[in-house]
Amino acid sequence: MKVLGVIPARWASTRFPGKPLKEIAGKAMIHWVWDQTKKATVVSEVVIATDDERIADYCKAHDLDFVMTSVSHPTGSDRLAEVADKISADVYVNVQGDEPLIEPKTIDDVTSCLLTARSRGIELATGYIEKANDEQLGDPSVVHLVPSMDGCVITLTRLPAPYPFVEPMQRTVHVGLYAFSRKALKLFSELERGPVERAESIEVMRYLEHGYRIACVPVTPGSIGVDTPEDLVKVEAILRERQ
Repeated sequence: MKVLGVIPARWASTRFPGKPLKEIAGKAMIHWVWDQTKKATVVSEVVIATDDERIADYCKAHDLDFVMTSVSHPTGSDRLAEVADKISADVYVNVQGDEPLIEPKTIDDVTSCLLTARSRGIELATGYIEKANDEQLGDPSVVHLVPSMDGCVITLTRLPAPYPFVEPMQRTVHVGLYAFSRKALKLFSELERGPVERAESIEVMRYLEHGYRIACVPVTPGSIGVDTPEDLVKVEAILRERQ
């Protein structure tokens, strides 16, 4: 079975333009993500999917495999679907290009979750951290995943859900890493973007809004998504401490 790790990397981030090439502890952020993805035991190959020649030039200079993709994709997973038209694989794993601290085990766990879930007819899997901290509870940039009792996603939202109306319930943190079967990725790219996806900017809500199930699995906390220059400083401090 071929599992392709795909790292979407676009230049035109609204909050932090050019962030894939921002240097962290002596290396571009996208390079850190590449190195971590290569360490995942289930991944057969890794490729960076970009729409920008500057990122492509960095990849060429550092021997990182890449694929040029359209600038018009609304989400990273739509960019993955274009990669799937060019590179054949059984499973495509969307590894966010702004997660330089992503644990290889997280990639393995989400991919293994998909492989198990396929026996139930489920073709897409994601991960979540079981306990949101106090800072994350009030941050609209943090997405909460509500899991079902059979290991599937009930919903994803930036709202404070579930709301503890009668009993307390621990909120989670969604980890934006997705393992698609080839079939699911093709379907995802063909589905119309729904009103919840558009409102909350959570790409796999598209799958839920059209009535499909998503498997989910708890993963180890520790990764930090780089959305702002301030996040970059935090990540660099962690990496320098590790070095």
